[in-house]
Amino acid sequence: MPRACPKIAFLVCTAALVSAGARAQSIKVPKKKPGTLGGEVVNAKGAPVAGAQILWQAADGETPHLLHTDAQGHFYVGTLRTGSYDLRANANGTWSEWEHNVLVRPGDNTNVTLRLTFKPPPPLLGVELKGTMRMWDAPVPGSVPHDSAVDAKGNIWFTLQETGHIARFNPDTHEWKLFKVPTEDSGPHGLVSDAFGNIWFTENYAGKIGRLNPASGAIAEFTPPTAKDPHTPVFGSDGALWFTAQDSNLIGRLDMETKKITEYGLPTQDAHPYGLASADDGALWFCELTGGKLGRIDPVSGLMTEYAPSERDVQPKRLVAVKGAIYFTDSKGGRLGRLTLADKTFKFWESPSGNHSEPYGIGADTTGKIWYEESGVDANNLIRFDPAVEVFRTYPMPAANSSVRNMARDAKGRLWMPLSLANKIAVVE
Repeated sequence: MPRACPKIAFLVCTAALVSAGARAQSIKVPKKKPGTLGGEVVNAKGAPVAGAQILWQAADGETPHLLHTDAQGHFYVGTLRTGSYDLRANANGTWSEWEHNVLVRPGDNTNVTLRLTFKPPPPLLGVELKGTMRMWDAPVPGSVPHDSAVDAKGNIWFTLQETGHIARFNPDTHEWKLFKVPTEDSGPHGLVSDAFGNIWFTENYAGKIGRLNPASGAIAEFTPPTAKDPHTPVFGSDGALWFTAQDSNLIGRLDMETKKITEYGLPTQDAHPYGLASADDGALWFCELTGGKLGRIDPVSGLMTEYAPSERDVQPKRLVAVKGAIYFTDSKGGRLGRLTLADKTFKFWESPSGNHSEPYGIGADTTGKIWYEESGVDANNLIRFDPAVEVFRTYPMPAANSSVRNMARDAKGRLWMPLSLANKIAVVE
């Protein structure tokens, strides 16, 4: 039988434990005071600028915000958690440079002066592209560059679908920088740049929306309620990120402030929403690849309307909004289509290489001419269409089996394209 502890020893031990616990509870750990962030906006001469807009966000790209300076050109963000923040200001078309990784410490008041010195050049109008093309290899073998986008600094961005990268290409130095998507086998597809310099992209295989902050390299991911295959992202007139989801048969909306994702199902079953664009009427327009229609969604009400052409066997794939009209590629019919916004009427033209040409990626230059690629095996041509005279011109692609799935126009009026199956990129000048 075990020996019992002496009663006196037991009482002493118990008293010691109680005393130690009491001492531990009586110690108060001082709370760290939050830091604050503020400052002023001045012009190139150092004078304060009232009513300037401040764009600020956490350095990882989380929760972008807008605020304005007061009558003295001052701004105050308020109390913030410890961390790094990015800020930029603009007023009357003039911007400051980004102030990246501004550190806010507990209890400190951090002040930043943003000087308005940078005025982006006005967009070039009437730039006549000659149809000449230059080409570069993608930075990773077998990566399948899918879509392209241009940021405010003139960098060209591509999704590398099969290797799970977001790639930045400097058009002046021809240097690449790669950012790996955290989710494996994510299948990055479409992408677009926002006012803060973040790159938003769809993860077509993983069913997510991604956001990359190029300054820090941080990537955040957001999962829609049901959409399994986000496809093409576009910013709408409401400031939200909209996207198509093919087999999920819906259009999604991601709110920039709350990160809430709302989904809108299509009226037509199995319509396979594909290309997406923001148009002159303030609405989002999209292609219904297997539904044979174009769709319109109002960004405020969410009201969705479908428009069906009288032609049969239409497969709208990609689209671009130009001067009160929607131009789209008809993959199955081998045609270029147009819907006029004013009266919602359709018109079609047969593509130069015929009904097996499989038109795919489409864009427009600053003169209003339409450019698209015939991706068919026996085609592989870049096509220019002049709506004013309804005349086509054909330019052979510089690489075999190019498969251009998307085009993006830069500030110089050039069109940038991924040559997906050739694993290259190209620019039309």
